[in-house]
Amino acid sequence: MYEIGVKSKLLIGTALSALLSVGAFASPIPVSNASFENLPLGGLPFTCGAGCSDSVAAIPGWVNGGVSGQFQPGTGGGNFTYFSTLSDGPTSGWSNGGLISQTVIPTVALGVTYVLQVDLGLRNDIPSSASAGLLINGNLITAVGAAPTAGNWSTFTATYTGLAGDVGQSITIQLAASGIQGNFDNVRLSDDLGTVPEPGTATVFALGLAGIFAYVSRKRSL
Repeated sequence: MYEIGVKSKLLIGTALSALLSVGAFASPIPVSNASFENLPLGGLPFTCGAGCSDSVAAIPGWVNGGVSGQFQPGTGGGNFTYFSTLSDGPTSGWSNGGLISQTVIPTVALGVTYVLQVDLGLRNDIPSSASAGLLINGNLITAVGAAPTAGNWSTFTATYTGLAGDVGQSITIQLAASGIQGNFDNVRLSDDLGTVPEPGTATVFALGLAGIFAYVSRKRSL
């Protein structure tokens, strides 16, 4: 009885592992001014200590609702009055109870999973509360995560999978605050097309496996 050699087993195992590891094909969805680093004309005019500046103005790339703006707490310059850490870059967005929103270009597709991640911050000096979510067809999918400690940031995540009744509906990122100075940063949105490999990828792997088995069969016939 012919036994498959060690080399052949390794080849087959490697190919199968590679094929099984081809999982979710997630791709980022562009978010305008996702980290709030694009500043309004004239920058952030209000000073608030060493390295710190603030602005109550329209945030480039976003629709502002209520009193909101952009904030540089000065942490990078050693000013820890407002925050002890930075999330992503020196600038973040903030809101005093209003909504900051942005509708992205893709619309809902059936079966596609959309994942929103937003860093929410809690200032050292103000007990504020910030939230984030995806607004789909009038329904808000709220992001969840561990509450940040004072002066720090925590990542919150909202996940939604496209339903038949929502196909073609817009996808809107919504940032909100229930009090003074809810803070937001590093907004990321991606879509996940599922766990089935793309046809081209599956074909390549299938051909590879066929070649390996042909090689093994040829060895057996010798």
